[in-house]
Amino acid sequence: MVTLLDRSSTDAAAIMDVIARETDTFVDRDFDGWRRCWVQDERTRLVSVSAVIGSTVLEGWPRMEANMRRVFEKGMTCEIASFERTDVEITLDGGLAFVAFEGRSLHVDGRTEYTSETRVLLNKDGVWRIRYASFILRGLQRDDDGRIAVDEQGTVVSNRRAANSLIADHPFMQVSHGRIRASRPAWDKVLQAGLKSAADHHGFCQHYRYTSQNGKSFRLPLVLGETDEGGLAICTLLVRDGLTLIDLNNGKDLDDRMVMARAIFGLSDGQVALARHIVSGDSLTRTAKALGISINTARTHLTRVFEKTGVNSQTALVRTLLSVG
Repeated sequence: MVTLLDRSSTDAAAIMDVIARETDTFVDRDFDGWRRCWVQDERTRLVSVSAVIGSTVLEGWPRMEANMRRVFEKGMTCEIASFERTDVEITLDGGLAFVAFEGRSLHVDGRTEYTSETRVLLNKDGVWRIRYASFILRGLQRDDDGRIAVDEQGTVVSNRRAANSLIADHPFMQVSHGRIRASRPAWDKVLQAGLKSAADHHGFCQHYRYTSQNGKSFRLPLVLGETDEGGLAICTLLVRDGLTLIDLNNGKDLDDRMVMARAIFGLSDGQVALARHIVSGDSLTRTAKALGISINTARTHLTRVFEKTGVNSQTALVRTLLSVG
């Protein structure tokens, strides 16, 4: 008989106590305490998934114990200051309990991470232990500095402190009533259209089809418009974990794309340097000054870059170079 447990029931309390102890002993690096939370046989499994790191599956207690013992001994457990579980649902089916919940962890370095987690527990001789666990790390991660995550309505779902820090002095982005907006109406029209296009690919099947057809994940460079200084207001939209990531200032990602652009289009060192400034939103005048060259030399470099990339405007150049790879 399948039963949806009341969180206040005795069984629910015992089940959640095991799940909490497994997390606490992991954070405290108490290996013996941690291992006592698990069913120790060949059917035990731990699945961990992250968009940045990929996925790992540990099958069978011998393999899992050996792997996790090394994790504990080398001090590679998470440094979590606090952990909160929400949307907890517990289903009982005979001697098995199925538990699903959303996790929010605050790390000692100030990061906040969000997870979707599942546990299957076995009751043997009146004691609940974990047989299966899955852990999916969602949303912004350590490699996402310079990005803001929004849902399909454009509502910011990033850590609010980090989002405010990115937006506080930003020249063309702002948060209004919890939603991301461009600072000028014409720019915001472009941004909102881009966000709608990205949201159409939030579902797994939709994004899977897109990647199958295009050979890469959804990535949409947006040129919102020209700034008063003659540069361009630029951002890039990506889709991951059913969210849209707005890339505002990811220098390493841009560096990687410039390396690919050099190889694909045969750009010289000077042309790459100039293109990087343009793609970062700088005007040609500011670019020339930054590179220590005359405006005429900058124009010559830009003309050569246009010829090699097959475009005839800075807007088209930005879209082309940000779409490389």
